[in-house]
Amino acid sequence: MIKRIQDKCRIKKLLNFTLIFSASPLFFAHYNAKASTSLMVSGHAGVVGQATYSTPPKQSTYSAFRVPIGLLFEARPTDNFSLFLGLEYAYNNYPGPSTLLGQNAQATAHSSDDKTNAYSFFPFSNSVNGSTAYSQNTDVPTLTQAYFSYQTAVGLFSAGRMPRNWGLGIWRNAEWSPYSSLPTTTDSISLYTDFNAFDVAIYIDKYGELTGGTSNDGDANAYTIEARLKSDTSDVASSGVSQEIGITYSKFSHNNSNTSLNILDVYSKFYLSKFFLGTEVLYPSGTTQSLNYQNLGGDSVASTTNAARTALPQTIQSAFAALLKMKYQIGGKDNSSIAAIEKSQKLIGTSDREESHVVGLWAGYASGGSNQFYTSTTGSDITAAVMNSNIQPSFLMFNNTMPAINGMPGGAITNTTFVRLDYTYESPGIGSFGPTVVWAMLNKLNDLTQTSNNCANEPSATSSVNKLCVGYERDLGVEIDMSYRYTTLDRVTFGLDAGYWFVGQAWKIRDSNGNFTTPDGNYGLRASISTEF
Repeated sequence: MIKRIQDKCRIKKLLNFTLIFSASPLFFAHYNAKASTSLMVSGHAGVVGQATYSTPPKQSTYSAFRVPIGLLFEARPTDNFSLFLGLEYAYNNYPGPSTLLGQNAQATAHSSDDKTNAYSFFPFSNSVNGSTAYSQNTDVPTLTQAYFSYQTAVGLFSAGRMPRNWGLGIWRNAEWSPYSSLPTTTDSISLYTDFNAFDVAIYIDKYGELTGGTSNDGDANAYTIEARLKSDTSDVASSGVSQEIGITYSKFSHNNSNTSLNILDVYSKFYLSKFFLGTEVLYPSGTTQSLNYQNLGGDSVASTTNAARTALPQTIQSAFAALLKMKYQIGGKDNSSIAAIEKSQKLIGTSDREESHVVGLWAGYASGGSNQFYTSTTGSDITAAVMNSNIQPSFLMFNNTMPAINGMPGGAITNTTFVRLDYTYESPGIGSFGPTVVWAMLNKLNDLTQTSNNCANEPSATSSVNKLCVGYERDLGVEIDMSYRYTTLDRVTFGLDAGYWFVGQAWKIRDSNGNFTTPDGNYGLRASISTEF
């Protein structure tokens, strides 16, 4: 945590204020003191517009608009005491994460006559009809940080509302982007102790408010310990290697849904001059009676006598997700490195960077469930996992405006194996651009037949669980994207993305007669302007 704050401070605009309290014969006859404090302000803002066409499974056209704004204030009255205040706002018709741990909020429009879905929290808040993709408007300012930190002899002590992820933020070094959702934030107490190359952090979380305040249930607790072995990425030139190896264990519980989870997250990053390797494995286990696990293969039947609980307990076992990233710099100066390139992209404009050629590889796996496409009315084990919604290997195939359908990946990746290859050329004169190719497949297939009891022919605007008849084949398709970025000297980044997705047979729809409709290709454009300061 300290390291992340220190890194950001290098690019923050520092405002110094001196508060002078002088003696006043009338009010402070015996008081004369001087104190000095600093106020550091950082933040981000963006405008994103996009349109996609022939989006599966219903070949819909969808446009999205997002305006994220965030500010973080840090006041430091003394060298060892800091106060933080963070605010986030996003006019947003993008969806948020689809897995809300144990939360069990009432969100269905027809709860009085729909007992099955009455108390299930929507993965996304659906649009007004079933012909378009689903979305979520998040246009209320959100307090994401309001805490203090105090440096003690044993470490840095913090308490208050702060960003947290309970170990569910796979690929933990994922950074802010104008396309991502609002951060998870909780009321926490933490102790962070830094032993130079080794550090330990302990968190006690009492209240979880996810995705800009969409969760109504606050009766949740989490206890987390994180240990990390690290070295400075800026020291690669002298030592030849830099690494970060961490392990996080969280014990999460939510009383209203009888949820008890053990969440293990192991991650690593290695910089070796012109080569980068990063890995992460997420392994959740435990039990739950939460309806929010329907789209992961959990029970879909609500109790008619106790709306806060589902009817049957479920065990989460053998569920895991894994992510791999590699980068290699081609050519360049003898003393250049991947670490230096990444650092320059965070701190300076394009015209001040050196020319670079970088090839990259991603590979990801999120386990699926044998009953993930349709949840039964009997107790079931959950073997499916979901990645953080900020992980978007491609523009279209894993777009966050994809509809939420059981067993199928969309804004949040589940039941999927994918591979991504990319190449980026950056020139100080024209910016960075390059192609990306992504291939993906389903891990578990839909083994159900078309009946009125287990498959819906149309997406529903009021149902929290959509069981479309898709997923009978593994092939999700191949996508080709092109991207362009240019950052001015005052840290404003212009971006353009275009893509075409050769939609795979996994998205073909089976109708009531057993006939299949093969989806057309999906294509789209996106433009963005963003800044970090």
